[in-house]
Amino acid sequence: MSRDRPPRLSFRNRLMASLIVAAILPLAVFGGLALVVAGANDPIQPALARGLLLALALTAIGAVLLAGWLASDLTAPIRLITRVVERVSAGDLAPDELRGALELPGDDDLARLGDRHGRLAQDLARRNRELRGILNTLESTTLDEAPERLAQRAAGEARATFGMIDCALILGDPVDVPAEEAVPGEAVPVRAQLVAAGQVLGVAAGRLPATRRWERADQDLFELFALEISAAIRNAQLYTRVEAQNRRLVELDQAKDDFLRGVSHNLQTPLASIRGYAQQLAAERPDRRLGIVTEQADRLSRMVRQLLTVSRIESGVLRPAQEVFAPAAMLRRAWEGLGVADVPFTVDDQSGGWLAVGDPDQLDQVLWALLDNAVRYGGRTPITAAITVRGDAALAITIRDAGTGVDEADSGRLFGRFTRGAGRPSDEGSGLGLYVARGLCRAMDGDLALEAADGRPGAAFTITLPAEEPGEF
Repeated sequence: MSRDRPPRLSFRNRLMASLIVAAILPLAVFGGLALVVAGANDPIQPALARGLLLALALTAIGAVLLAGWLASDLTAPIRLITRVVERVSAGDLAPDELRGALELPGDDDLARLGDRHGRLAQDLARRNRELRGILNTLESTTLDEAPERLAQRAAGEARATFGMIDCALILGDPVDVPAEEAVPGEAVPVRAQLVAAGQVLGVAAGRLPATRRWERADQDLFELFALEISAAIRNAQLYTRVEAQNRRLVELDQAKDDFLRGVSHNLQTPLASIRGYAQQLAAERPDRRLGIVTEQADRLSRMVRQLLTVSRIESGVLRPAQEVFAPAAMLRRAWEGLGVADVPFTVDDQSGGWLAVGDPDQLDQVLWALLDNAVRYGGRTPITAAITVRGDAALAITIRDAGTGVDEADSGRLFGRFTRGAGRPSDEGSGLGLYVARGLCRAMDGDLALEAADGRPGAAFTITLPAEEPGEF
């Protein structure tokens, strides 16, 4: 209520006051006229005055009672409409019950107001059902459903939700689906475009019974339905496309692995023959060129073995053996196998008798790759290998050189396939050594990591393997 406006009587009180005044005023006027006509000296005037006062009092009492009853009866439809509106606003949308409650007799303004509110309750209930149907349709959609199947199912949901005779969601150019004209007495055509992310996917078209009212709010709900289903169809199309691309990539990757396995197996035999004949010729007639042939054959053989190992790692068929061994002796043998006599190499064994658990052949391949990298990229600086025991029952083998180290930009991608440092020549190695080494370590329930720079020169790689105490054997 506004502060600058005085309070007003309610409609009910004003109606009662009007009825009371209408009942008393004629009697009061008539009594006053009667007293005037009788004259001041008429002996019957006092009795007439008392009678009039009594009649006025009885009339006032009767008028108040009658006005209260009439006001209550006249405002009953308004109170009923108010209660119905409150129920509707609270979400109680029982259209048949509310429509029956608002069926007022007569054809006056109150009856028409009640009928209009009944229709409003029915419309709200129907639109709430339509909105619930839209939500149910959206909740039932899945990404892996084919777009055509989703459109077909959504058309059936729209037909049931909006009470249509028929409905279809047509994917394609809406121009190819001409709009129908509304003909009085026949089914009413409705239509909404399917649009997602600014792209027109098609059109939703249906027909309603001729007796069905279709207002702007109904069209808005239908367009909302079309918009939400368009997003679901678009997502399903994208998912289908991604799935097809993924299947194609898996097939290509499988073909690549098969190719690598075939090439690796087919190259090993001629390489073994080349190496064998080169060694035989070198034994009969020493020649440096035959030594180079043997070295390059060994290098190519190692690269082929790396390719074969990559395919085995990625196909999941790599099954390492579980043996117990001392890694210090393996480190020395791997170093001797490299044949680098001009590079200092030391082993700092702090294992205290602990033994590693893993596959010796696979670890030998890992050690060879790390030592070869240390020699190649460490600038032939001294190399150290430290063996320590971790608190989580694991052995750590750290191989460190004193070279220039690893650039920070390269540290995050060293273990990728076919990856080399940014400053390395493209023909220097296969780029598989560290990738294969880490895969072999993880297959043995261990790991391989690049140690963080701690102010010391060079690069350090740490192999972690499960370990057993010496007292257990």
